[in-house]
Amino acid sequence: MDTQTIAGLDLPTPKPGPSRDVYRGVVLVLLGGALLGTAAAIVGADMFSNTVLLDVAVTLGISTGILTGVAVAQTVRSRPPKIPKIDEELAAPEPVTEIETATLPEELSKWDIAKVSPRLTAVRVWIADWFKNHGAVGIIRLGTAVVGVVGIILVLRSTIPEISPTPMFAGISAGVCLIAAGLAATAVRYLSELDPSFLPEASGLCKGARVIGWLLILAAISEGLSWAGQQAIVRVLQCFILAVDAGVCYGLLTVHVPDGESPEVFPLDLGVFSLLGSRTNILGSVLDTGERQLGIDLRSTWAVEVVRRSIVPIILGLIFVGWLSTTLTVVGVEEQGLVETLGVPAQGQPLGPGLHLHWPWPIDNVYRISVQRIQSLTVGHEGEEEGGPENVLWAVQHAANEFTLVLGNGRDLITIDAAVTYRIIDPRAWRYHSQNPAEALKAISYRAVMRNTVNRTLSDALSENVVTLTNTMRDMVQRDADALGLGVKVENFTVGGMHPPVPVATDYEAVVSAQLAKVTAVANAQAFRNQTVPAAQASALASENDARAEGAQNLSVAAGEAWSFRTIESQYRSSPSEYFFRRRLETLENNLGGRHFTIVDSRIQRDGGDLWLTQ
Repeated sequence: MDTQTIAGLDLPTPKPGPSRDVYRGVVLVLLGGALLGTAAAIVGADMFSNTVLLDVAVTLGISTGILTGVAVAQTVRSRPPKIPKIDEELAAPEPVTEIETATLPEELSKWDIAKVSPRLTAVRVWIADWFKNHGAVGIIRLGTAVVGVVGIILVLRSTIPEISPTPMFAGISAGVCLIAAGLAATAVRYLSELDPSFLPEASGLCKGARVIGWLLILAAISEGLSWAGQQAIVRVLQCFILAVDAGVCYGLLTVHVPDGESPEVFPLDLGVFSLLGSRTNILGSVLDTGERQLGIDLRSTWAVEVVRRSIVPIILGLIFVGWLSTTLTVVGVEEQGLVETLGVPAQGQPLGPGLHLHWPWPIDNVYRISVQRIQSLTVGHEGEEEGGPENVLWAVQHAANEFTLVLGNGRDLITIDAAVTYRIIDPRAWRYHSQNPAEALKAISYRAVMRNTVNRTLSDALSENVVTLTNTMRDMVQRDADALGLGVKVENFTVGGMHPPVPVATDYEAVVSAQLAKVTAVANAQAFRNQTVPAAQASALASENDARAEGAQNLSVAAGEAWSFRTIESQYRSSPSEYFFRRRLETLENNLGGRHFTIVDSRIQRDGGDLWLTQ
């Protein structure tokens, strides 16, 4: 850099204007793609409860922070260098004046300002130096690492249930991840050809793009495995993706910027990028990192060379051996096996217990069916009952979904808690004579229940002999199963209980107890009548007598008041002025009695006195 000497200081020569970064648009395009991918992954994970997309969101979020730091570094580098002011460089700093404790409140004057003020000043200076040394690029680097760690913790603590995605969603999300991996590969090819003098971060971005591409490929594989129900393998891949993200965050927190390197360059010399992204081949990248760390050419080691050359044949051989292992099938003691050759059932007897050899998959498929295990299905309700002792009260719902059957003329309803136990005796008929044999057996079980209850009233059904009823329904189910060729033997038809529907339990109990309540209510009403009517009659007679006495008394009082009013009227007519004067004196006597007062009249002025009233 050209310098000039001013006042004994070597200062950089200012450029005529800011230089335009030709690769700024490339970084902004990558930043926009990473930001868009992060938002899409977050929205998709929230809408479809997909944990794989959460891992993708964390990975792309960290990439967004790194690209933001690179864009800011480009902006800083494009600015012209500032020339420090000579007067400010040479001027001595002003001494810090001490704060006079006399001007502080009494509460603050108790503190030792000489001890507190230097500490605050040191903290303020440390913060200012930290921001000055790190700058915007350093702040973005540390902020990206912190946000990435928080995102990893949130993903690990997430309570999203493990739900297998639909084939359409799994295909779409895996395809998008593969497209994003292809874009990352394109970015790798472009960044690898850039001159580091124009974009110092090109090498680090190239390595990071390789790592992101492989992580996106793992995310696509995870979506396929999640659709296939292989949740254990999916969790392992997710842990690996989050471990790589954690390594990137740790590298951003602990990366050391060399003294000779410009602080305007975003540091991307991260261990994870060097370990996994130095080359397109991850194994080769790991070997290169080992050579740099150990100083030994691992490729020259004969054992590693042998393994490297034979790794592909070994993998292919293992795949071939695994494929040949599909020619062997072990049939359990309680099972029989049915062989299908290219989708066509093989003739002959089913395979018995033991080890059997046949054509490999996909030529032959062997379906093992248990023929000794007693199986059961529920009739009258769906779902499993809660654990613990069974609640035998009929007013309590025993399963998540109980069905209600119509009885008689359609006015009565009943709920049946039953179970059918059966055993498969002909596996070939069980598999090939019906597409859904278990559903067919359940359907004929419900039909047997309907046939034995449709012509009965609720009272008849509840009073029916349960043993006779279950035997009848078992024989009916067996006949229908034989007619459909299901190949099963119905062992037993058990009725746990028959009762009115649980939702009407309160009403049904009220109806049962209504007759007893009726007799009790009639007796209580009669007793209440015998007790209340005489008391009411006596109370009415007493009230009538009291009213008459009170009326006579009120008439006497009213007559007296009338004669008194007439007397006063006559006095007023004889002398109105004397009446008003007397009434005034009576009022004054009533109001002023027992009070102290002073009378002032016109004689006070006659006698030479004055009265001043002030407010």
